[in-house]
Amino acid sequence: MLKKILLVGALLCAALFASTKDSAQDRIPGYDFQNKVIRYERNQKNCDSLPDGLEKDFTCAAAAYYQGDFEGSLKAYESLLGKDESLDKSILSRIARSQFERKQYAQAKSTIAKGDEKFPDDAGWKEFAARVRLDLNLEDPNIKPKAKADSIDVFLKNYGDDVRVPRLRYTKGTLLEQAHWYKAAKTAYLYVIAHPSEYGDAAWKALRRIRSHSIAETLDEKITYTSRLCSKGFHKECLDLIDSIFAIDAVQVSGRDTSKAPVLKTAEDSLNQKLPPSTISLKNRISLWEFRAAAYKNLKQDSAAIRTYEFLTDSVDSRAAWLQSLVRLYRANGMTVKAAKIDSQFQAKFRFTLQNANNIWVRAFELEQAGKFAEAIASYDSLSNPRFKNSNKVKWIRFRIALCYLKQNKMDSAIIAFNKAKSEDFLWSSSGARMFLGDIYFSQGKAEEAKAAYLDCIKDFPVGYYAHRSRIKLIENGLMDSASVPWLAPRDMSDSATIVWIRSIQKGKSDSSHSEARYKMAQKLLDFGFAEEAFDLFHAAKKKNQDRLDFLYSYGKLFLAYDELIQGYALARKFQNTIPRAFLGDAPRGVMKFLYPMPFKEQIFAAADSSIDPFFVYSVMRQESTFNYLITSPANACGLLQIIPPTAKKLADAEKIQNFSSALLYNPYMNIRLGVRYLKDLLKEYENDPMYVLANYNAGPRPAKRWQAASKNMSWDMRAEEISYWETRDYVKRCLGNYWVYTEVWER
Repeated sequence: MLKKILLVGALLCAALFASTKDSAQDRIPGYDFQNKVIRYERNQKNCDSLPDGLEKDFTCAAAAYYQGDFEGSLKAYESLLGKDESLDKSILSRIARSQFERKQYAQAKSTIAKGDEKFPDDAGWKEFAARVRLDLNLEDPNIKPKAKADSIDVFLKNYGDDVRVPRLRYTKGTLLEQAHWYKAAKTAYLYVIAHPSEYGDAAWKALRRIRSHSIAETLDEKITYTSRLCSKGFHKECLDLIDSIFAIDAVQVSGRDTSKAPVLKTAEDSLNQKLPPSTISLKNRISLWEFRAAAYKNLKQDSAAIRTYEFLTDSVDSRAAWLQSLVRLYRANGMTVKAAKIDSQFQAKFRFTLQNANNIWVRAFELEQAGKFAEAIASYDSLSNPRFKNSNKVKWIRFRIALCYLKQNKMDSAIIAFNKAKSEDFLWSSSGARMFLGDIYFSQGKAEEAKAAYLDCIKDFPVGYYAHRSRIKLIENGLMDSASVPWLAPRDMSDSATIVWIRSIQKGKSDSSHSEARYKMAQKLLDFGFAEEAFDLFHAAKKKNQDRLDFLYSYGKLFLAYDELIQGYALARKFQNTIPRAFLGDAPRGVMKFLYPMPFKEQIFAAADSSIDPFFVYSVMRQESTFNYLITSPANACGLLQIIPPTAKKLADAEKIQNFSSALLYNPYMNIRLGVRYLKDLLKEYENDPMYVLANYNAGPRPAKRWQAASKNMSWDMRAEEISYWETRDYVKRCLGNYWVYTEVWER
């Protein structure tokens, strides 16, 4: 049933949407997408469909503006000025921006001055005016590139949360490069690289371009560049650069004066005295040695990696991470005696650290999977020491101990352990304990106890993975019929009744800045094509209301209704993190659809065709990116479905997409096309088994195939618990939980 379920919704959409094809919209950069696609299409649709009147005039003006027809938008907005005084500030901002885009810089300055006079104390206007003035400076041929770069710094100092920050940082780098301020340009580009965005690849190219000119670099500048390069995974180049740095250092360093006894005031002084002389700071040398060891390890040059880590532990310090790496490398290369020695050293020095908690957990898990249950239980139990309290592993130890007893068919011990896990102050492990208690009771013929345990699991965490499994077991085990099972969102309620329900479960009074008048004005701004101004109005009330459920729901649902996805779903996440989970079991359907939205429906259904359930795509997307299509992970995964560039290139080739670049991953339509293709390919590869499709998506093919092969004779629930990677085990259950919630909320 679980393998086939992915096709349930997919067949429904095959006839509704044609397969995806190349389109100009797929090529629009992510940072322009909201304006040029979403806002343009919304306003153009209203322009075409609304009856003659003021709202139609405004939406037609907005459509022209977002499409890039600035001549049309300028004429339209000039004719609308004064027609509705509540919108005059927004109209002036559009006139100024349209004039700027038409290169009518003097007129734009005049419009800004008019707004300054008319709205002298308006913070929103001041920020808008600052944006336009910055753009005017950047376009002014009489202002030198260095001065333009300085103007970016001034703007960012005052408005550092502006959505254009990544673009401005990159622009600053290009301006400094034009001005031949190469050192400052490299610093700017390095900042862009350190804060992942769609400009990362361009910044890397720029850095390499500057360095190819043989521009003189100080050793510190070379070290900074090398650290970024090594962190990005260019392992061979990383090693070459480190070697060149130490070669330069060896030439520059002067001999150590041995005629006088050294003055050793600190531990660092003593260490420096033991190490060869160097012009490089000890901190930087250690970083370079660490990068070198990691690069060797990633290049599978284990002997060189071992030598480097041994040097670090023998000559510098016995740090936890270095000792851990040595233990793993020794074990991987059959050097068990050395591994045991270093592990003993680690245990003696770092017994109660987070690193050791992770080591103990991994060892216990390995013992459990090897069937050495007594040793596994002892290992898990050692984590119950209060000094390990900061480790997230502690939250699962009672649950894993209970599983060890269950695997041995020691049911009485398993029940005791699961009851202990049930009382843990952690949502997921306590939820899982409730479900497995139900399984044990049912296997013992205790139907009422099993039913009570399953219902307790559902009540405790109604939107969780284990809650859905409990619902299914109530039906499959004949404990309840489907109509009686407490499914999600059983009630359809009006918007007003939903707000009443939300307010009935929240505490305190709303701040006066969250008023019906402000909300209606924000809605009017969206209706009339002024999305940015609507956000300004929202932000003015956010600070004092951001923990209020009614505020988060009202504005979040409003933004989602107008396809302002990133802003809207950020509020949905905040709502879900604020509301007590138990209330979600009988929440109004509107609340659940708010928390589990279906954006880009046409594109996702088209890409899914009849091969995959669109709800499965949404479940992955929600977990991967929280619907932020501009997001980049530390591993350089990009966009809605978090695709890494090498995988994206292969998918683009398979889709016959010409001139593909990784920057296109920030375009939602392109990301959906490639991400859905990837999920469909994985479904074929894993014979429609969603668990290992998800495991592969998160951890890659090798571990996923290993887990699948090892779990052939296991029950569904035990297969999920046997995924050995902590992050992947959690990821699989969260995505499946998302999927089941989507089907219940949108189909049931």
